[in-house]
Amino acid sequence: MIERRVVILGALSSGLLSGCSSVGVPGLSLAGGGEIVTGSTLPKVNDLRLEAGKPALAADYRLGRSALAHAEYMARKGRMSHDGFSRRMRRFGVSLPAAENVAEGQHDVDSMFEAFTVSPQHRDNMLGQFRRLGVAVARNGDERAFWVMQFSG
Repeated sequence: MIERRVVILGALSSGLLSGCSSVGVPGLSLAGGGEIVTGSTLPKVNDLRLEAGKPALAADYRLGRSALAHAEYMARKGRMSHDGFSRRMRRFGVSLPAAENVAEGQHDVDSMFEAFTVSPQHRDNMLGQFRRLGVAVARNGDERAFWVMQFSG
């Protein structure tokens, strides 16, 4: 079986980026201290997609949980990564192809979204041939935010 994986790295001055929901539950917090923020991010991504003539994405619970698990992992490690991407997708029942954008340091959903839109690689993921989205954030002990935005077909 051949697996496809999208991994893209970049950096912006407002924070660091690396890239590549709960359904209807904006800002769902779980035990690890992170938060699923698909509900507040999805309208922004879909506006961008509609402006580009792309179909809207749907929130996906599995992607939200996967994004949350990885955001919490990055916050614990204190660094961005795509560690275990394919393994995480399988663990959460997400079928490939899939893509992942990660960022560090943005203070809120708006600044995270803006950082991804000005990065060509991250923007390409947001405009890619995907149908589902999950987004999460976790903060480390220094309150530094680690963001994960995941897409699947």
